[in-house]
Amino acid sequence: MMTLDLDANKKDEKILLTPIQQEYKILAEYKMIESEKLGGIYTIPSLANSLQWFGVFFGRQGFYSESVFRFSLLLPDRFPDDKSLPTVIFQQNILHPHVCPYTNSLDISHAFPEWRCGEDHLWQLFKYMQAIFLDPIYSIRGIEFDKLKNPEAAELLLNNREEFAARVLENIKDSKAHIYDPQPTEDPHYIVFEKFQPDVHGPVLERIKAGRSNATDSSLQQTNGGAATGLSWVKEGEFKPLSIE
Repeated sequence: MMTLDLDANKKDEKILLTPIQQEYKILAEYKMIESEKLGGIYTIPSLANSLQWFGVFFGRQGFYSESVFRFSLLLPDRFPDDKSLPTVIFQQNILHPHVCPYTNSLDISHAFPEWRCGEDHLWQLFKYMQAIFLDPIYSIRGIEFDKLKNPEAAELLLNNREEFAARVLENIKDSKAHIYDPQPTEDPHYIVFEKFQPDVHGPVLERIKAGRSNATDSSLQQTNGGAATGLSWVKEGEFKPLSIE
């Protein structure tokens, strides 16, 4: 009987340790993202569920310059010990060859045919996202149209670039029009945008400007251990993140 009890206790301990180990692995992924300092991408796991992340993508060049696109990152139940791919879903319509026009999901399968635990990391996924928005033309090179999530977007991109740019601009305008909408969740990690308030945000903005003009100031270099401070607000009319990064 004692042996049976010990076996049962070991089984319960294994069940308990598995989610704890997964939490540590997800935290390690988040730390890697922080260390990479991915310009233009802000993301954080939900407080309620570490398999669901909130994110915002800021386009800085090309067709998607000045864009502000919210997205969710959904991790598989057994991440990262599973070959299933993470899912990126944008919260608005985006015209792009790799974004499904019906679900707004981003196809990452051309870069990640399957998820390789220990080799593939979330920071690489976000680097890929940056690359395909920076140069969508290059992102479809060598891929047959019928294997793209949005072949119509690819057709426009290659054969009617003016129309493609106009429709992308409409996506960007629509996204910005809803940037201050009430948050759909009470999760405290949801990324919130606030309109610029001079009395509240002005002093911080001045400190940021001072930091940028004096890059050799070691005290500023050590802020947050050298990592970006993150997004606290977006200046009205500009939609640019105000951080030391």
